[in-house]
Formats: sequence, C-alpha cells, structure tokens
Amino acid sequence: MSKAFFRAAALIAFLAGFGAMAQPDAAQAQSPDSLVQPFSGPQLSPGQSLPNQPGQPPALPDGIAPDPAHLVPPAPAAILRPLTLARPVVVELFTAEGCATCPTADQNLAALAQRRDLLALSYHVDYWDYTGWRDRFARPDHAVRHRAYTQAMGDNMVYTPQILVAGALPVLGSDRVAIETALREARNRKVMAEPVLTKDGAGDIALHLPAMPLKVPATLWLVTFSHRVESDVTAGENEGRRLVSINTVRSIRKLGQWHGQRLVQSIRLTDQERAAAPDGCAIIANEVEFGPVVAAGAWHVADLQ
Repeated sequence: MSKAFFRAAALIAFLAGFGAMAQPDAAQAQSPDSLVQPFSGPQLSPGQSLPNQPGQPPALPDGIAPDPAHLVPPAPAAILRPLTLARPVVVELFTAEGCATCPTADQNLAALAQRRDLLALSYHVDYWDYTGWRDRFARPDHAVRHRAYTQAMGDNMVYTPQILVAGALPVLGSDRVAIETALREARNRKVMAEPVLTKDGAGDIALHLPAMPLKVPATLWLVTFSHRVESDVTAGENEGRRLVSINTVRSIRKLGQWHGQRLVQSIRLTDQERAAAPDGCAIIANEVEFGPVVAAGAWHVADLQ
C-alpha cells in the first residue's frame, strides 16, 4: 500500500480518539438547564410585575428613579425647650392702662415673670376705656375670661388690678404679700400635668399631654403674649405716664377638651395670631372651662416657626 493510504488511516484514528475524550460519561452529563434552580414564586403573565413585599417600597414605573427622600427614615420629632420649669404655677393679672392703681400691679407681675417656676401673664381689659384712654392691648375676650373666673368662684364682682393664682386663688394685684401667700398655697394644692411641644422634620408642632386622672374634663387654651410692651398714656387716670407691661396677652383661643387621657394634638398659630408678632405662647388647661389650672407651660413662638 502507498504511504498516502497509511497517513489517511492514522489521521482517522487520531480524530476518533479525540472525540471519545471530549464526550462526557452519560451518568455524569448535565444539561445547562439542570444548573439553574427552579423558581418557586408566583407565575407572571407577560407585562405583569411582582407585588410589593412587606417592608419594601412601592414599585415604580420603568424609567423613573426613586426619590432619595423616601429612602431615608423620618427624623424623630424634637422636644421644644419651654420658657418655664416643669409644672409652673400660673399667675394671671387682669389690668388696664386706664386704671390708676394698676401700674403697681404691673410692676409686681414684671418681678414674678422673672421666675421660671411661674407662668405670669397680663390680660388687659377694657373696663376703664370710658375714662378717656383706650387701652390698645385690651380685648373683649380678656374681659370674658375675667368675669368667667370670678363667676366660677361664686363672685359676680370684677375689679382691677386682680390676680388669679392657679385659676383658683384671687388676690389684689398690688398686694405683694397676698400674692406670695397664694403662691405657697397653690404649690400645695394639687399635682399638675406637664404639657410638651414637639416639632418634626416637616415643621409640624404637636402638643403632648400625659394621662392624668381628672375629676372633671378640662379645657385647653392656647395663649400668645408679648414679653414687653410700652405705652405713653396721654389721657385718663394715668395721663402723662409711660406704662410698661410684661407678658402681655395678645390672643387666647380654645383648643378643645381634655378628659385626662394621653393626648397628642397638632397645633398651629393662625395668621391672626401671628399678625400681633407675639414672642411667646402658652398652653393652659383649666378644669371645666374656667376652674383651677391642671396643666400649663410656655414656649418661644420663634421655635414654632
């Protein structure tokens, strides 16, 4: 035979051996599909997406990126720092720029306002406007509050200057000794709740009150006030005097009733309340409506912005 014949036979044998080496054993052979684990989830039709899983953000349409703000958990609400110590004794002076005996009471209240264990407020009333001087800080609802307090205590006579301590102890506003006596009595009368204001990341303000047993429901009041105002009086009983009033009430608004349950309530100053540019705001809770004070606190209005 020719050499060409032997070369061809050798080439055929070599190729046959190479094919046998490349072919795996049938027992060990695996198809590509056998390397993929079967999917045990719901079967989806074309165009259908998986439902949202618990704790997962909602699915967004194709081509829309998630808003990073929604991926960050909201910051906890911050507790606003109060102007007073916890559970201050409330001192409410009813005064008027047209009353000759009121400036002494105004000075007494100014001294009391320096104490952080007290919440001292000046309500200007319009009883004395008839004398020829119109008190620009007097409001009809201040007079309503004054009369309602006295009626709740079984008295139908109102006068200025009068101080109500803790919503239950009336004294002459110009009598410093009587005021101090009433303050000592108020501290020993009852336990008060401590209101707290918080502000969240969106700027929303919430009032928090703890649970507290109450004999009767209480009314919640929001009071705004200016730290210091002055007037040059040109008529009436105080003509020629410059009068200074501290913690002068600019507005008072009823927020609702509190039955002693744990309370969280959103609050917001109205445009009318902001228009007076008050410096501070207070929360006062009176039994029924104008009874003894059972909760009180005060804060900077600037912190509520």
